[in-house]
Amino acid sequence: MVVGLFLVLLAQVVLAQSDRPKGKFMTDTIRVGKPFFYSLSYRHDPAQEVFFPDTTFNFSPFQVLGQEYFITQTDERGSLDSTVYKLISFEVTPIQLLSLPVFVMNNSDCTAVYTAPDTVLLRLLPEVVKNDSLALQAETKVLPLRRQFNYSVFLGVVAAVTGISLLIYWLFGRSINRQWQMFQLQRRHREFVRTFNRLNRNARERNSVSDAEKAVIVWKKYLERVEEKPFATYTTREILDNIPDEPLADALKDIDGTIYGQVRSKNMDVSLQVLRTVALRSYRRRRREIAQVGKETVEA
Repeated sequence: MVVGLFLVLLAQVVLAQSDRPKGKFMTDTIRVGKPFFYSLSYRHDPAQEVFFPDTTFNFSPFQVLGQEYFITQTDERGSLDSTVYKLISFEVTPIQLLSLPVFVMNNSDCTAVYTAPDTVLLRLLPEVVKNDSLALQAETKVLPLRRQFNYSVFLGVVAAVTGISLLIYWLFGRSINRQWQMFQLQRRHREFVRTFNRLNRNARERNSVSDAEKAVIVWKKYLERVEEKPFATYTTREILDNIPDEPLADALKDIDGTIYGQVRSKNMDVSLQVLRTVALRSYRRRRREIAQVGKETVEA
């Protein structure tokens, strides 16, 4: 009787152990801060509904990074559910273990069925590569270094250049400015003379009134730059008020008659030369003004 009762209890224990879920580390050793995997599976009656722990479950002493589920497989032995957890450990305990539950739903509530604890070893030291030779080998390969920008030298150069520039401007700024004004004045005068002479020549050789009109426009724009007055918008009367000159008055009246009458005057060449002479006189006067300012600065 006693032997029969013992056999019945033993069969129940074996049956209970066979119904437990299986949890296993997929590696024997782990490292601190390096991910590893843990598998959990459970074979059960197809009519049962089971739940595996999700990522919100307490996996202490491990932390869960992710979870992957697999499709339920059913055969004559029952249904098999499985999942794999991606874990990580920051503990330094040499031997670490984990036992997870599977929740089986019944009529009243859920029953937690735990796996047998599985252990994993912590590897603290890196692997040592064994070498039969004890001879030291020299590393003679030259490694290229990445060039780095030297900001301190750059700022020093910028400061030095700025200081020298300010010193030069303080000593020679007025002279440099005067020479630049003189250069600009000469360049504009050469461009005016070249353009004006070309239009004058075309007006004379082609008997072209339009070229004569263009020459007058170029002359007005040049005077506007030299005299710093809006000669380009002035009428003949306003020009004569600013430059009182009898030959200029006769020349402008002759040119106006040619332009508005569209009939070339016999004195067109002479009239255009008068305009050129007036422009040359304004140019020379402006040069004397720039030079006089420089002389007064030196004397001061």
